[in-house]
Formats: sequence, structure tokens, C-alpha cells
Amino acid sequence: MLNERWETILDKINSNFDVVKHEKELVENGEDEIIIFNGPLGKIKLVRSIRPLVIDKKTIGAHRRGKSQAQYEYTYSDTEKVSKLKTFKEVDGEWEEMSGADFL
Repeated sequence: MLNERWETILDKINSNFDVVKHEKELVENGEDEIIIFNGPLGKIKLVRSIRPLVIDKKTIGAHRRGKSQAQYEYTYSDTEKVSKLKTFKEVDGEWEEMSGADFL
């Protein structure tokens, strides 16, 4: 998701709905931006995850029949980022993931 599109979504949420929480969290290899608001479907949480692009994935260890104990070593891009958006709805105090079609 482009930064401009994300900013447009945030502007629409801030102007049309009651925002409960808006924060950024640093996580391993990136950051998550979380906004929680009261919408027409109830309490909604959007999580935008930004991570570096995986350039290469090397297998360390062996793939054996039955039990595999392979580990992976990832090579990340220094310049390119990948972002994903997940949507959640609060159901009985728990966050349940919604599909994009449910949200729209």
C-alpha cells in the first residue's frame, strides 16, 4: 500500500469516525501502525505493517523425511519496503480478522 493511499485512509477515518487509539509500534525488522476507531460495523482495528523486502531466502540445515529441522536465513533490501494492511473487528472483546470484502 502506498503512503499516499494510507494517509488518505487515515484522513477519512479521522474526519468521519471516533478514533479510540492511533499509535506506531517498532517490531522486529519493521514497524506497525495501528488505528482503532468506532465505525458503522462496531469497533474496527486497522494494522499497517511495514517490513523490508525479502531479496533472498537460504536454507540452513537439512530437509529430512518425517521431521524437518531446516532453518532459514533471509537477506533484506536496504531500500525497498513492503506494506500490508490487516483489518480486525471486535467480537466479544476479541479481535477477529476481517476480509477486505467484509470491510468495504
